[in-house]
Amino acid sequence: MRIKRSISPIALLFSSVSAILGSGWLFSAYFTSQLAGPAALLAWVIGGITSIVIAFVFAELCTAFPVTGSSTRIPLLSHGTLVSFVFSWVIWLSYMALTPTEVQAVVQYIAFYFPNLTHTEGALTTQGYVVATLLMLAVSAINTYSLQWLLRANSMLTYLKLIIPIVISLVILAYFHQPAHIVHKEAGGFAPFGMHGVFAAITSGGIVFAFTGFKQAAELAGEARNPAKALPIAIIGSIVICLIVFLLLQTAFLTSMNAHNLAEGWRNLNLSGAMSPLAATLEQDHLSSLLPLLYIGALAGPLASGLMYCSSSSRSLFGMSKNGYLPLALQRITTHGNPIYAIMVNFVVGMLMFAPLPGWDKMVGFLSSLMSLTYAIAPIALLALRKQMPEIKRPFKLPFTPVWSWLAFYIATLMSYWSGWETVSKISFALAIGLVLFFGYHWFTERGRAFKIDWRESTWMWPYFIGLTILSYIGDFGTGKHLLPFGVDFVIIGIFCAVIMMLAMRYRLPDENTKQYVSTFAEQSASN
Repeated sequence: MRIKRSISPIALLFSSVSAILGSGWLFSAYFTSQLAGPAALLAWVIGGITSIVIAFVFAELCTAFPVTGSSTRIPLLSHGTLVSFVFSWVIWLSYMALTPTEVQAVVQYIAFYFPNLTHTEGALTTQGYVVATLLMLAVSAINTYSLQWLLRANSMLTYLKLIIPIVISLVILAYFHQPAHIVHKEAGGFAPFGMHGVFAAITSGGIVFAFTGFKQAAELAGEARNPAKALPIAIIGSIVICLIVFLLLQTAFLTSMNAHNLAEGWRNLNLSGAMSPLAATLEQDHLSSLLPLLYIGALAGPLASGLMYCSSSSRSLFGMSKNGYLPLALQRITTHGNPIYAIMVNFVVGMLMFAPLPGWDKMVGFLSSLMSLTYAIAPIALLALRKQMPEIKRPFKLPFTPVWSWLAFYIATLMSYWSGWETVSKISFALAIGLVLFFGYHWFTERGRAFKIDWRESTWMWPYFIGLTILSYIGDFGTGKHLLPFGVDFVIIGIFCAVIMMLAMRYRLPDENTKQYVSTFAEQSASN
């Protein structure tokens, strides 16, 4: 069964807007305020700008190579099998875990009225697991039935997801209309934790998590009717639209905090019912009439994003199977064009995520570092493919490619570094599991033995992961040893990224191999 090119530019834009406006708007204003105070506003602006820098890289890649599951398949063109698998594995892990994260958000907000669904810190009770299972089944069933139905439903839900946070923000701002309420001088002023807090908020506060939805359009590139026109609009437009919404929400949250909330400072923000922060804020500020509207958004927002992330994660597995890394069964699609077995695998693994990562904030902390790493391969692939395939048509072409690629790679690496040692250290375990599966499949199946590993082309990848791990361990974020002074670490990481990029360019895939892969992708695209 062929995957159809039937997604319109507007539907593609809405898919990214919907993915960005998931659960982040319900929680991030609270967590970013804890980490940065009022300077969380600056963190959102920096997060939005850096996301746009990275998004432009994806816009060029995905218009030049518009294939379904592009994030997992394009690295194969530039650096071969092993590099492609490692980053594909990270991408799939992050996408797969996003759906249970959105479901967790819904359950936590329901628990504001039905506290028997969660424990104090957000971990699910037995009743909570039942509700989460039903929601996960519903999301999987809709993805199995019809992508077009999904996108039509998503377009309708996106209007709600835009209108509801804007209305709530404007009402709160009208209620607390004094500008002084934003700064709160008694709690340390605008930036109580300096720029260190601002950068920590970008990753650990949920900003990276919120903006990652822009990649949704990239994952659906192979099904877009006019990818050259639709992708840049969808990717860049979604970030700009949603940044405005997040700034409104953050400003509203800051103005609503009072002396009681800030008695022990921003770090120990005192908000009753903080596991459902916006609901707690409205109740505290005697704006309970807005709660029904909030709860429509608290259900529609995360669930619509969960639908889209389920689509992306299943297509990531589909792409890895197409590349030959995983069993052929993952390419099995329904009469409606959806990868049925990939959806089933994501449901099972997604259910396993609730226990080790109890609570929305725990899930997001780990996911943010994973998602930052998924950004890192894009500028590497872009620069390599400019050299390997200079003649290919690029409907969207970036200027100053070496500088832009280095900047995007630098930003992605910094985002992972800002998440802290306790998060970065866990990624090595996840990578080890992926490598065991990859080599096991390679050595013990006939199909796995049919392709080479491309060891040489992975030369740059190992020092990158090892170097990032060491920098996080001695760095100034999270539970690192704080041996690397704040500020100096930025310079060292910048040099480190430049060296890694030079290695990646030297050990890229031979041009003829890249052209052979591109020819194969073109044939698949034409048949679709």
